[in-house]
Amino acid sequence: MKFLKALLAVFTFLAVALTGALLLVQDKNSPRYIQIYEGEQ
Repeated sequence: MKFLKALLAVFTFLAVALTGALLLVQDKNSPRYIQIYEGEQ
């Protein structure tokens, strides 16, 4: 039972780390702002 709990903890940590890394990479590659109205003013 301890082994299963440890495995679950490891997989949970990996999932959180991968999600954070993906969000960070997407944030670095995304433009700072999106122009919705072009030439409005």
